[in-house]
Amino acid sequence: MSVRRRASRVVSIGVVAALAASLTGCGEGSGVDADYAKICRDNATQKRLPDDDCNNHGGHAGWYYLPVSSNRSTTVPAVGEKVSGGTTSLPSGKTAKSGISSRGSSVSKGGFGGSGEHGGFGG
Repeated sequence: MSVRRRASRVVSIGVVAALAASLTGCGEGSGVDADYAKICRDNATQKRLPDDDCNNHGGHAGWYYLPVSSNRSTTVPAVGEKVSGGTTSLPSGKTAKSGISSRGSSVSKGGFGGSGEHGGFGG
């Protein structure tokens, strides 16, 4: 194999590896451009509920905001797991990210996924 062909394969492998690494930011450990992760929580049991429970029903369900930091990742529990470490009201001037995977996720502040109250991330 010629030196030119070998160098071409090394570059191709490097590009594929870099692309794969950048795509992994869309699920576990993804970065968000928001101050809080917005999830639905049962007010009585403090367990995570599907977002539709807060969108459609109210009553026993309420939005819950978990702080997101750029220094460390925030673990967002899966539906059915207990949720703590956050707040029931979004602090003034802060942004929240909804649409987090119902299977749970680990998020940190970093720029993927957009900002504000709309949109989603995770899988």
